[in-house]
Amino acid sequence: MEARTAALSFRSVNNVEGFRMTRNLEEGAHQMKRLVTVLMVLALLVGAVTAVTADSVAGKTIGFVNAGPDDYYAQFGKTLVAVAKSYGMNVVEVNSNYKPEKELANVQDLIAKGVDAIAVITAGAAGSAKSVEAANHANVPIFFIAGKPDVPAGGAFQGHVTDNFVIMGYKIGQWVAKHYPNAKTAEIPGFLGQGPAEGEIVGWQLALDEANMGKTIVLKSADWQRTKAVPITEDLLASGKPFDVIFAANEETAGGIIQVFKEQGVTDKIIVSNNGKEDAWQWMKDGLMAATVPNPPSLNADLCIQQIVRYLNKQKYVVDLQITPWDVLTKDNVDKAIPWNTEAYMKGRAANKFEWHLEYYEKQYLANEKMFADFDAKVKAYMASH
Repeated sequence: MEARTAALSFRSVNNVEGFRMTRNLEEGAHQMKRLVTVLMVLALLVGAVTAVTADSVAGKTIGFVNAGPDDYYAQFGKTLVAVAKSYGMNVVEVNSNYKPEKELANVQDLIAKGVDAIAVITAGAAGSAKSVEAANHANVPIFFIAGKPDVPAGGAFQGHVTDNFVIMGYKIGQWVAKHYPNAKTAEIPGFLGQGPAEGEIVGWQLALDEANMGKTIVLKSADWQRTKAVPITEDLLASGKPFDVIFAANEETAGGIIQVFKEQGVTDKIIVSNNGKEDAWQWMKDGLMAATVPNPPSLNADLCIQQIVRYLNKQKYVVDLQITPWDVLTKDNVDKAIPWNTEAYMKGRAANKFEWHLEYYEKQYLANEKMFADFDAKVKAYMASH
């Protein structure tokens, strides 16, 4: 249209008399005013459509299937509910108590309740295929957080947000190799069978092997729980096995180790961890723990809800999203940590004190996609030779 108008104007200048050219200019000015008016109306309409889109998920109900009762998963639930409410959505939460069969029953129950979408922290990667199958059969979108589910043939999940737990184990292992290159190490893993705990074990040992630090002592799993870490730590000390650094799979496990070390007067051991929760901030400031790789459940829950909002609004998003750990937290940079606490997280989110927008983490993931692929290839080769 602009090209046609330009052509007509050119012909007017060359073929008509002066008074007709003046008249054309006056008509052009009048048409321009009409165009400006139309554009203003369209802008208002676009704003109205955007508002409707933003409000289109209000009143929707999300079914949330939590994996277990520990602190990490509890925090997932609290923040997921808070973020969903900020979009006007409701959440029905159930818990699988680490049992895949209970997870499937929970998914089936939520489908029967007529929820609009389901978010799952899987109780076991192997059993998750049945959850996907049930949701697909009922045409209910299903999203996963943390451990990646198995997908049945012909099936699909609609979203997945996770920290890369192999990279998390690898990064804390690299940190130990850099700061304590001659250390003997031990590890208390998390709940085995979901995937994250196994990922940490592999990443940790891979980093130690690259630094020629030898094999870590892999102890009994504490299932991510503080109370279970206590007797495991006591048994380690009683065994007399030499170690200088102990890797706690999460901060609840670290809390159990710290408790035993305090009770037995142990002051010559280094504790590192994964999670980056508020307890660890103070422990690092007090010298009770040295370092941790952050993976705040608050952020994961937020990003999952944003994926659900995008899906319900028929907007594009990265379906399978991995979050890159931004750094290893120590007492020197703990001020940059993202809160776990829901109230603190939501206040920081409202004030944009940290990155929480889905598009930021999508861009970060896409920019580092080759790094993830190369690292996966490295891990695959490492596993094949061990």
